[in-house]
Amino acid sequence: MGMAASQARYLALVARKTNCEYEGQQINQARTALSNQSANLFNQMLGLQVPVPPSTLDYTKVQYSYSDGINSSVIAEWQQLGPQSENYNYVVTHYYYTDRYTGSMKLLSDPQVQFDEDAVHTNFGEIKNNKEAIDLARSAYEGALADLRNIENYSNDQYTPSLPFDSDTDGNYGDYKSFTNLDDTDKDVLRRAYNTLVRNGALDSGVSLNDLYFDPINLNFILMSDITEYNENRITEIPLYNTDNIDSISQTLHEEINNKETALNEAIQAYNDLNHPTHVGNCRLTPLAELNNAQLAEIQQVIQDLEEQGITSNISSCFDVNGNYIGGIYQFKLNGITYYTTFEDLDASYSSGTGPNNIDGQIKLPYYNATYVQTKIEKTENALVETDGSGRFTSIRFEDDSVTYTLNMETVTDDVAYQDAMNEYTYLNAKYDKTIQDINAKTSIIQQEDVQLELRLKQLDTEQKALSTEIDAVSKVVGDNIEKSFKTFGG
Repeated sequence: MGMAASQARYLALVARKTNCEYEGQQINQARTALSNQSANLFNQMLGLQVPVPPSTLDYTKVQYSYSDGINSSVIAEWQQLGPQSENYNYVVTHYYYTDRYTGSMKLLSDPQVQFDEDAVHTNFGEIKNNKEAIDLARSAYEGALADLRNIENYSNDQYTPSLPFDSDTDGNYGDYKSFTNLDDTDKDVLRRAYNTLVRNGALDSGVSLNDLYFDPINLNFILMSDITEYNENRITEIPLYNTDNIDSISQTLHEEINNKETALNEAIQAYNDLNHPTHVGNCRLTPLAELNNAQLAEIQQVIQDLEEQGITSNISSCFDVNGNYIGGIYQFKLNGITYYTTFEDLDASYSSGTGPNNIDGQIKLPYYNATYVQTKIEKTENALVETDGSGRFTSIRFEDDSVTYTLNMETVTDDVAYQDAMNEYTYLNAKYDKTIQDINAKTSIIQQEDVQLELRLKQLDTEQKALSTEIDAVSKVVGDNIEKSFKTFGG
């Protein structure tokens, strides 16, 4: 019984020792993995690029400048000419900054345009009808204006000569004489008709009196362009223009235009009378029946700058073809600054709204003003540049200026660019420090885990030694028992 117990004990001790050896192998593998992680972190740290602070020298340059008594200009670039002359030897780019009066159009988000509620809702049907009346009246007015500028409307008959319709040696066409071949009385008759057509826009500036041929007997005249088209078989008849009818036709067309324009203005006024825009948000709107000189100058600047940029706006429609103000502009103040907008812009925003009083979800409202904006004025031109013995520029005279200016050489630092670079350096440095801190923190955790594994490995080593000692003792007991048993049964 004692021998069996010893053998069981021996087997248990061997199993525990084997387990200790296996756990030790696992710990060694874990420590190897931690070592690899630590090496990777170290390599990552070695691969980091240390940020370098910017130097002001990198953003400092030598420049030349001069003053013409009004603006201080800077020489931006210069290039020496190949074939030089006594008048100039360089091509120079120079610039200065000045405040330029500039018109602009802005868009106001969520404008909350408000109209006179009673007028809008009470007369909604009439407003709709008046809108259609405005469109019809505007179309009729523009059609009448087009008729005034259409030369075909001044033709009172058609003339069919026999082919070919050639000029004689004097440059006349049959009974039709050139302007140079007319006497003074006939020249005055033809000149008056010509001036009327040019003034109305029926003849463009490319057509001259020499392009007209006059019949002094019947007081008719024809155009050289029509003769050319007739001879080329592009038309079958040549239009005739009677000088006696030109003034009466012109007067009739002008009267028609005035009537159409009056109808248009009446339709617009009737529509405006039913619509009363009162506010943009909390800003009160003031309709401008007339424009004072300051307002007119500002709005004309806006129109000019918008047209130069190819921007379409409703503010230009508040003036007729002759540039006269016809109404429709409103004024309001926002943050102490005066702005302008138009009835059409206000109506479009208001009509797009939903909810109570239509103020929710309105489209952006265009509004306009002109102000002084600092603008860079740059010019490139030939110049005569003088230098001293060291090659330093001392004076300059431009080809479009008779004055020779003294050049100042100065060292300037681009503080904005330097500050941008410094901000970039600060960001990269903070990012670098954060990366180092993260690596150190991860390394510290790895070291703590390694210390714990090392401590556990030492415990296993101690346990393994104790087990080995105990195994030896139990093995000796088992051996003694076997020896005694053989002696007992062998004796």
